Amino acid sequence: MKDRQTLIAKLKAVYAAIDRRLPTLEKDNNIVDIDPFTVFALFNKKITDANRIAILREIAKAFSINAPVPESFDGIPVLNNQKATYYLFIDERQNGDIETLWRVFEAALAYARTHSANSKAALIQAYDAALAQKGIKWNLTMGLYWICPYDYINLDSRNRWFIQKSKDLPSDFIDSVDKFRTVLNGEAYLRLCDRCRDILEKGNYRYRNFPELSYHAWIVSERVNEANRAAADKGGRVPTVGEAIDNKKADVQCLAYTKRDFLDEVYMGEADYLDLTNLLKNKKNIILQGAPGVGKTFAAKRLAYSMMGVKDPSRVMMVQFHQSYSYEDFIMGFRPTATGFELKKGPFYNFCKKAETDFENDYFFIIDEINRGNLSKIFGELFMLLESDKRGMPLQLLYSDETFSVPANVHLIGMMNTADRSLALLDYALRRRFAFFELSPAFQTEGFRAYREAKNNRKFDKLIAAIEKLNVAIENDDTLGKGFRIGHSYFCTGRDIDERWLNAVIAYEIVPLLHEYWFDEPGKVRDWEYALREAIR
Repeated sequence: MKDRQTLIAKLKAVYAAIDRRLPTLEKDNNIVDIDPFTVFALFNKKITDANRIAILREIAKAFSINAPVPESFDGIPVLNNQKATYYLFIDERQNGDIETLWRVFEAALAYARTHSANSKAALIQAYDAALAQKGIKWNLTMGLYWICPYDYINLDSRNRWFIQKSKDLPSDFIDSVDKFRTVLNGEAYLRLCDRCRDILEKGNYRYRNFPELSYHAWIVSERVNEANRAAADKGGRVPTVGEAIDNKKADVQCLAYTKRDFLDEVYMGEADYLDLTNLLKNKKNIILQGAPGVGKTFAAKRLAYSMMGVKDPSRVMMVQFHQSYSYEDFIMGFRPTATGFELKKGPFYNFCKKAETDFENDYFFIIDEINRGNLSKIFGELFMLLESDKRGMPLQLLYSDETFSVPANVHLIGMMNTADRSLALLDYALRRRFAFFELSPAFQTEGFRAYREAKNNRKFDKLIAAIEKLNVAIENDDTLGKGFRIGHSYFCTGRDIDERWLNAVIAYEIVPLLHEYWFDEPGKVRDWEYALREAIR
């Protein structure tokens, strides 16, 4: 919050790296200040997915963010390109407007983390102050959703339309917000978040949380818009919102995803794909392990879709483990509220319950960075139930009187970076319950060769040849090994490959990685940096 000039400088560098012009954030493009929600709006507005991914990749580098970059943005609300700043330009805004937005940001994060009475009061005060600013209306709820999507509901026009028109949620809930005639103040908004979260968790809906509701609203509204266009063209009848909701599942099922689709997108041979799917079917749990850049995250969801035969995000969930992740986060536990403590159910519990009611279909739970978490602490008494022959076996839960089982139609896909030397080896209990499948750099696969041919760039071909030689050296190094080889995804891009792009990959991605590998052998790093740069001369 205090060093915003550095933030602005980094954002400018992000756009320079992708060779795009920074959006107009002041009339004269002389940016003197910026708020956090406008930063999020840079990649949450009406631009192509390819551009959003490119921006996020550079932001991840600039701020040393290790979380995987999203590959799909379906259901994520976006701002209109004509109003992509939360503040007015400098000649119109009041002193303190941007400071107020920062206070909302900090208070929202604090309240999501603690749910204390003090943090709630601070958020309400900051929220109401921001709401008094010109240009701040429902878009503030969108900003809060971006930063904490499970805590704050987005009330943009699409979601408000869906909640009012779908007749899906309880009528007294819709009536309680006066059908959204006026923008809710901070207290009313947080009360709405609590009520809606409680309804979704306890009700029998196709969506159990705010992100799922947002995605559902997006699907339905897109269907209605499409039907409106078709009706206008043909003079036919427009389906009601209720019909669109009823047909939502059929819409999703039309998005077929086959083995061929997987092999077209993921650079893997067919024999390896068949081995991988057979392992997952039989063992129920696998870990995709491999060097940086081999596409573990990219492959995981597509593996799930190919085995389901359909691109249905409602049957796939991804979480990321870290050192502080616990049983209470993952399964269930007591969490503080304004009046005491409340038993909250975690994502794995909810996912298994959802799969239990849809036993004919397969479900896939994906865990990124699985080796960063304390598995015994996270799974607790459920660790035994992961085994394929223990599926469906009931077990008493730690925090409730109910018995719980992991359904047979739930498959777990973990991901593990073999080049992370800061992590301990996995224990035998985990290894016994998971099959391990190693993803290797795919430079020699049919798919990557076709990608190279499509790029048709001689310098790119020479760089790949140099990287393959580098991988041989890494594999033969006694202190490293094949788990440290450089993966192909560093070199995958949807844009045209030019001199600037090639130099950037070497300077900002490959060479820093080599410095980590050979931190005590700087001469070796210099030699390989020279070899890579020579390849693209």
